[in-house]
Amino acid sequence: MKREGGLLQNNNFVRLISLIMGIALWVIVNSAPGGQANGLATITQTLRNVPVTVVAPSNMVVVSEQPQRVNLSVSGSIIDVATVQAEASQIRVIANALALGPGLHQVPVIVEHVPSSAVNYVPDTGFVTVDLQPKVGQTLRPKLDVVGQPIKGLSLGHPILSPGQVLVSGPDTLVHQVAAVTARIDISGAQGNVTRIVPVFPISEDGRIVPGVECSPSTITVTIPIENPTHAVKLVATTVGTPGSNYVVSGISVQPSQIEVQGKSAVVDALTSIALPPIPVDHWTKSQTVRVAVPIPFVGAHLSRPTVLVTVTISPKATVTLQGVPITLVGKVPGVAYTLEGLGTVSVTISGPAELVSSLQSQDVQAYVDVSQVAPGMKDALPVSLSLPLYTATNSVLPAVVTVAATKVPG
Repeated sequence: MKREGGLLQNNNFVRLISLIMGIALWVIVNSAPGGQANGLATITQTLRNVPVTVVAPSNMVVVSEQPQRVNLSVSGSIIDVATVQAEASQIRVIANALALGPGLHQVPVIVEHVPSSAVNYVPDTGFVTVDLQPKVGQTLRPKLDVVGQPIKGLSLGHPILSPGQVLVSGPDTLVHQVAAVTARIDISGAQGNVTRIVPVFPISEDGRIVPGVECSPSTITVTIPIENPTHAVKLVATTVGTPGSNYVVSGISVQPSQIEVQGKSAVVDALTSIALPPIPVDHWTKSQTVRVAVPIPFVGAHLSRPTVLVTVTISPKATVTLQGVPITLVGKVPGVAYTLEGLGTVSVTISGPAELVSSLQSQDVQAYVDVSQVAPGMKDALPVSLSLPLYTATNSVLPAVVTVAATKVPG
């Protein structure tokens, strides 16, 4: 049987093949045109689009440099050039502008961090044009653009931004174009507090991003509380118009009398009542119950129900006259004595629901006169005002005007 591997397992044969290949490689390399280096042929290769790094003073900003990239010719032995190509990422083309001031400058370029010193490096341009401007800065409070809404029934609390200020720096001409620093966060469908790190952008007056400036820090942490404030709010119903002849409104009730409101915490907490649309009662002669839509009290509010029932009670109308209702003086100024001329009482005729006015007494009605504008040493004729029970109205008050004298108290 033939032995597996054959000649390839013969060490002498393998050595012979290696020697022949080495001699062939030496012949090929040394027969290449362009001279020799270290016994090997010299070749030239081009590294294309190598970026130019401009080194500028800390108080200056590089507005532009042209060109921004160069092609770099590298010449040397095959081995050295191959080494350079393999490690080309570490090569740096530098334009040193550290000693320069504001303005346009022609800055020579140098090649640094080369993988092999045995290779000749030649950029296709010896200079770059650099525009330097003084570096300025301004501090701005970031503005937040919130996109989306949390799930139904939840509301947004007051956003917390950290840090609360961002330094915008760069060329004077560009920094002064920055009107605001903005950040955007999407809270669509959020069910709880949202905290995210978001980038900030320098924005001009017309809403464009201003290029060529830096924001420090470039990101901020945004926390948005997602709240679920619920507040029981009283519903207030009123009527408009006049019931039928000899009838009056004697009561209004709302079922339910309160409604649950969800929304922004600060707004919900300040909400004490919701006024329902007035119920028109023109020509009504009997009580009625109507369904009324509850108005949305503020943008973003959620109500526990959209409508409520309002019952307006209509009763027969009656009139009563109350004699000897005492007059009270209000608005007294310290150090001044007031004298009410006349009987000090009025006669009041009141109309309202028969079951209510029929039981009224003089003490159920308050008559008062505001004396705050009567100067010491003067007398004034003042109107009599009344405070009446709910659903009643004044037909007449006699006398309608009384005279009050004011004197300064000695001492």
